[in-house]
Amino acid sequence: ITGGSSGMGRECCNLLSGIAEEIVIIDVMEPDIKDVTWIKTDFTNVDSLDELKHELAGNFDVLINSAGLPPRESKELDILLVNFMALRKVSEIIIPKMNPGSSIVNLASKAGSNWKENLPQIKRLIPITNFFDLASFCKREELNHVRAYDLSKEAVIVWTMASCEGLRQKDIRINSISPAAIQTRILDDFISAIGELAAKMINRIGRPGTPQEVAEVIMFLISKKSYWITGIDLPVDGGTSAIVNCIQFDLSQLGYN
Repeated sequence: ITGGSSGMGRECCNLLSGIAEEIVIIDVMEPDIKDVTWIKTDFTNVDSLDELKHELAGNFDVLINSAGLPPRESKELDILLVNFMALRKVSEIIIPKMNPGSSIVNLASKAGSNWKENLPQIKRLIPITNFFDLASFCKREELNHVRAYDLSKEAVIVWTMASCEGLRQKDIRINSISPAAIQTRILDDFISAIGELAAKMINRIGRPGTPQEVAEVIMFLISKKSYWITGIDLPVDGGTSAIVNCIQFDLSQLGYN
Protein backbone atom coordinates (compact mmCIF):
# COMPACT_ATOMS: atom_id res chain seq x y z
CA ILE A 1 0.00 0.00 0.00
CA THR A 2 1.61 3.23 -1.09
CA GLY A 3 0.69 6.16 1.13
CA GLY A 4 -0.49 3.68 3.75
CA SER A 5 0.49 5.82 6.73
CA SER A 6 -2.43 8.23 6.44
CA GLY A 7 -5.80 8.90 4.87
CA MET A 8 -7.43 6.29 2.68
CA GLY A 9 -4.30 4.15 2.56
CA ARG A 10 -4.28 3.92 6.33
CA GLU A 11 -7.93 2.90 6.37
CA CYS A 12 -7.12 0.13 3.89
CA CYS A 13 -4.42 -1.10 6.27
CA ASN A 14 -6.92 -1.13 9.13
CA LEU A 15 -9.44 -3.13 7.11
CA LEU A 16 -6.80 -5.62 5.96
CA SER A 17 -5.28 -6.05 9.40
CA GLY A 18 -5.79 -9.61 10.59
CA ILE A 19 -6.83 -10.70 7.09
CA ALA A 20 -3.69 -10.17 5.03
CA GLU A 21 -0.71 -12.41 5.68
CA GLU A 22 1.58 -9.40 5.38
CA ILE A 23 1.01 -5.69 4.78
CA VAL A 24 3.81 -3.60 3.30
CA ILE A 25 3.45 0.17 3.56
CA ILE A 26 5.50 2.24 1.13
CA ASP A 27 5.51 5.80 2.41
CA VAL A 28 7.83 8.63 3.40
CA MET A 29 6.03 8.89 6.75
CA GLU A 30 6.38 6.13 9.36
CA PRO A 31 3.04 4.42 10.05
CA ASP A 32 1.60 4.16 13.54
CA ILE A 33 0.05 0.78 12.72
CA LYS A 34 1.17 -2.46 14.32
CA ASP A 35 2.32 -5.56 12.47
CA VAL A 36 3.17 -3.94 9.14
CA THR A 37 6.38 -3.69 7.17
CA TRP A 38 7.39 -0.12 6.41
CA ILE A 39 9.62 0.83 3.50
CA LYS A 40 10.52 4.51 3.71
CA THR A 41 10.20 5.99 0.24
CA ASP A 42 10.25 9.53 -1.12
CA PHE A 43 7.91 9.49 -4.11
CA THR A 44 9.24 12.82 -5.37
CA ASN A 45 12.53 11.03 -6.16
CA VAL A 46 11.38 8.69 -8.91
CA ASP A 47 14.90 7.50 -9.70
CA SER A 48 15.30 6.17 -6.14
CA LEU A 49 12.23 3.95 -6.55
CA ASP A 50 14.41 1.38 -8.30
CA GLU A 51 15.65 0.43 -4.82
CA LEU A 52 12.22 -1.10 -4.17
CA LYS A 53 13.18 -3.98 -6.45
CA HIS A 54 15.65 -5.12 -3.80
CA GLU A 55 13.58 -4.22 -0.73
CA LEU A 56 10.38 -6.01 -1.69
CA ALA A 57 10.66 -9.72 -0.97
CA GLY A 58 8.23 -12.42 -2.03
CA ASN A 59 5.08 -12.20 -4.11
CA PHE A 60 1.96 -10.08 -3.69
CA ASP A 61 -1.77 -10.40 -4.25
CA VAL A 62 -2.75 -6.74 -3.96
CA LEU A 63 -1.31 -3.33 -4.82
CA ILE A 64 -3.12 -0.23 -3.59
CA ASN A 65 -1.62 2.98 -4.95
CA SER A 66 -2.99 5.62 -2.59
CA ALA A 67 0.01 7.95 -2.20
CA GLY A 68 -0.74 11.42 -3.48
CA LEU A 69 -0.33 15.16 -3.12
CA PRO A 70 -3.12 17.77 -3.16
CA PRO A 71 -3.11 20.83 -5.46
CA ARG A 72 -0.69 23.13 -3.61
CA GLU A 73 0.79 26.24 -5.17
CA SER A 74 4.29 25.98 -6.69
CA LYS A 75 4.22 22.16 -6.34
CA GLU A 76 3.33 21.34 -9.93
CA LEU A 77 6.34 19.12 -10.53
CA ASP A 78 5.98 17.21 -7.25
CA ILE A 79 2.27 16.68 -7.91
CA LEU A 80 2.95 15.00 -11.25
CA LEU A 81 5.88 13.04 -9.81
CA VAL A 82 3.94 11.59 -6.87
CA ASN A 83 0.42 11.28 -8.27
CA PHE A 84 1.31 9.74 -11.61
CA MET A 85 4.96 8.98 -12.33
CA ALA A 86 5.71 7.32 -8.98
CA LEU A 87 2.42 5.41 -9.12
CA ARG A 88 3.35 4.00 -12.51
CA LYS A 89 6.94 3.26 -11.48
CA VAL A 90 5.91 1.41 -8.31
CA SER A 91 3.36 -0.58 -10.30
CA GLU A 92 5.95 -1.57 -12.90
CA ILE A 93 8.26 -2.77 -10.13
CA ILE A 94 5.61 -4.77 -8.26
CA ILE A 95 3.66 -6.27 -11.18
CA PRO A 96 6.35 -8.94 -11.91
CA LYS A 97 6.04 -9.97 -8.24
CA MET A 98 2.24 -10.32 -8.34
CA ASN A 99 0.48 -13.67 -8.25
CA PRO A 100 -2.17 -14.73 -10.79
CA GLY A 101 -5.56 -13.46 -9.63
CA SER A 102 -4.04 -10.31 -8.14
CA SER A 103 -5.64 -6.87 -8.14
CA ILE A 104 -4.31 -3.31 -8.45
CA VAL A 105 -6.33 -0.27 -7.36
CA ASN A 106 -5.08 3.20 -8.26
CA LEU A 107 -6.31 6.32 -6.51
CA ALA A 108 -7.50 8.80 -9.13
CA SER A 109 -9.99 11.59 -8.43
CA LYS A 110 -13.15 13.31 -9.61
CA ALA A 111 -10.65 15.95 -10.77
CA GLY A 112 -9.58 13.54 -13.52
CA SER A 113 -13.04 13.13 -15.03
CA ASN A 114 -12.31 15.37 -18.03
CA TRP A 115 -9.63 13.05 -19.39
CA LYS A 116 -11.35 12.68 -22.78
CA GLU A 117 -11.23 16.43 -23.39
CA ASN A 118 -7.57 16.60 -22.38
CA LEU A 119 -6.20 13.53 -24.18
CA PRO A 120 -3.63 15.40 -26.31
CA GLN A 121 -1.92 16.76 -23.19
CA ILE A 122 -2.20 13.40 -21.41
CA LYS A 123 -0.56 11.69 -24.38
CA ARG A 124 2.31 14.15 -24.15
CA LEU A 125 2.75 13.41 -20.44
CA ILE A 126 2.54 9.62 -20.27
CA PRO A 127 5.65 8.81 -22.37
CA ILE A 128 7.83 10.90 -20.01
CA THR A 129 9.93 8.73 -17.71
CA ASN A 130 12.50 11.00 -16.06
CA PHE A 131 12.62 14.06 -13.83
CA PHE A 132 14.30 16.43 -16.28
CA ASP A 133 11.87 15.77 -19.12
CA LEU A 134 8.97 16.18 -16.70
CA ALA A 135 10.35 19.52 -15.48
CA SER A 136 10.61 20.68 -19.09
CA PHE A 137 7.06 19.48 -19.72
CA CYS A 138 5.69 21.47 -16.77
CA LYS A 139 7.41 24.62 -17.99
CA ARG A 140 6.43 24.13 -21.62
CA GLU A 141 2.78 23.40 -20.78
CA GLU A 142 2.64 26.34 -18.33
CA LEU A 143 0.87 24.25 -15.70
CA ASN A 144 -0.42 25.76 -12.49
CA HIS A 145 -0.97 23.62 -9.41
CA VAL A 146 -4.66 22.95 -10.08
CA ARG A 147 -4.08 21.89 -13.69
CA ALA A 148 -1.11 19.75 -12.64
CA TYR A 149 -3.31 17.95 -10.12
CA ASP A 150 -6.15 17.41 -12.58
CA LEU A 151 -3.70 16.20 -15.23
CA SER A 152 -2.04 13.77 -12.82
CA LYS A 153 -5.39 12.15 -12.07
CA GLU A 154 -6.45 12.12 -15.73
CA ALA A 155 -3.20 10.31 -16.50
CA VAL A 156 -3.89 7.73 -13.76
CA ILE A 157 -7.31 6.97 -15.26
CA VAL A 158 -5.93 6.66 -18.81
CA TRP A 159 -2.87 4.60 -17.79
CA THR A 160 -5.09 2.26 -15.76
CA MET A 161 -7.40 1.73 -18.71
CA ALA A 162 -4.52 1.29 -21.17
CA SER A 163 -2.87 -1.31 -18.89
CA CYS A 164 -5.98 -3.46 -18.52
CA GLU A 165 -5.59 -5.78 -21.51
CA GLY A 166 -1.90 -6.52 -21.01
CA LEU A 167 -2.41 -7.28 -17.32
CA ARG A 168 -5.47 -9.43 -18.02
CA GLN A 169 -3.15 -11.78 -19.89
CA LYS A 170 -1.25 -12.18 -16.60
CA ASP A 171 -4.55 -12.69 -14.72
CA ILE A 172 -4.03 -9.37 -12.92
CA ARG A 173 -6.86 -6.87 -12.66
CA ILE A 174 -6.34 -3.10 -12.54
CA ASN A 175 -8.91 -0.42 -11.72
CA SER A 176 -8.92 3.17 -10.53
CA ILE A 177 -11.30 4.92 -8.17
CA SER A 178 -12.25 8.58 -8.22
CA PRO A 179 -13.30 10.08 -4.89
CA ALA A 180 -14.53 13.66 -4.64
CA ALA A 181 -14.28 15.58 -1.35
CA ILE A 182 -13.02 13.27 1.41
CA GLN A 183 -12.61 14.26 5.06
CA THR A 184 -8.83 13.98 5.39
CA ARG A 185 -6.13 16.37 6.58
CA ILE A 186 -5.71 17.70 3.04
CA LEU A 187 -9.38 18.52 2.37
CA ASP A 188 -8.71 22.21 3.06
CA ASP A 189 -6.07 22.19 0.31
CA PHE A 190 -8.69 21.11 -2.20
CA ILE A 191 -11.26 23.65 -1.06
CA SER A 192 -8.61 26.39 -1.19
CA ALA A 193 -7.48 25.37 -4.69
CA ILE A 194 -10.88 24.76 -6.25
CA GLY A 195 -12.68 27.55 -4.42
CA GLU A 196 -16.34 28.21 -3.79
CA LEU A 197 -17.49 25.53 -6.22
CA ALA A 198 -16.02 22.79 -4.02
CA ALA A 199 -17.70 24.13 -0.89
CA LYS A 200 -21.04 24.41 -2.70
CA MET A 201 -20.83 20.82 -3.94
CA ILE A 202 -20.04 19.53 -0.45
CA ASN A 203 -23.10 21.37 0.84
CA ARG A 204 -25.20 19.96 -1.97
CA ILE A 205 -24.31 16.31 -1.27
CA GLY A 206 -24.55 16.89 2.48
CA ARG A 207 -21.00 16.20 3.71
CA PRO A 208 -17.57 15.03 2.58
CA GLY A 209 -16.99 11.32 2.29
CA THR A 210 -14.85 9.49 4.83
CA PRO A 211 -11.62 7.58 4.22
CA GLN A 212 -13.29 4.40 5.47
CA GLU A 213 -16.10 4.72 2.92
CA VAL A 214 -13.53 4.89 0.13
CA ALA A 215 -11.45 2.08 1.65
CA GLU A 216 -14.51 -0.21 1.72
CA VAL A 217 -14.88 0.23 -2.04
CA ILE A 218 -11.19 -0.60 -2.48
CA MET A 219 -11.74 -3.77 -0.43
CA PHE A 220 -14.43 -4.80 -2.90
CA LEU A 221 -12.17 -4.14 -5.89
CA ILE A 222 -9.34 -6.27 -4.48
CA SER A 223 -11.69 -9.12 -3.59
CA LYS A 224 -12.71 -12.07 -5.75
CA LYS A 225 -16.27 -10.68 -5.75
CA SER A 226 -15.13 -8.11 -8.32
CA TYR A 227 -13.18 -10.55 -10.49
CA TRP A 228 -14.98 -9.55 -13.69
CA ILE A 229 -14.33 -5.84 -13.13
CA THR A 230 -11.12 -4.50 -14.63
CA GLY A 231 -9.96 -1.43 -16.52
CA ILE A 232 -12.62 0.88 -15.11
CA ASP A 233 -12.59 4.12 -13.17
CA LEU A 234 -15.17 3.94 -10.39
CA PRO A 235 -16.53 7.22 -9.00
CA VAL A 236 -16.78 7.14 -5.19
CA ASP A 237 -18.18 10.59 -4.70
CA GLY A 238 -21.53 10.55 -2.91
CA GLY A 239 -23.39 11.47 -6.09
CA THR A 240 -21.17 14.37 -7.17
CA SER A 241 -20.73 12.99 -10.70
CA ALA A 242 -24.48 12.49 -11.09
CA ILE A 243 -25.23 16.04 -9.93
CA VAL A 244 -22.61 17.52 -12.28
CA ASN A 245 -24.04 15.54 -15.22
CA CYS A 246 -27.58 16.63 -14.38
CA ILE A 247 -26.48 20.27 -14.33
CA GLN A 248 -24.46 19.96 -17.54
CA PHE A 249 -27.14 18.13 -19.54
CA ASP A 250 -30.24 19.58 -17.84
CA LEU A 251 -31.42 16.22 -16.53
CA SER A 252 -32.67 17.09 -13.06
CA GLN A 253 -36.35 17.28 -14.03
CA LEU A 254 -36.24 13.81 -15.57
CA GLY A 255 -35.78 11.95 -12.29
CA TYR A 256 -37.36 11.63 -8.86
CA ASN A 257 -37.91 14.98 -7.13
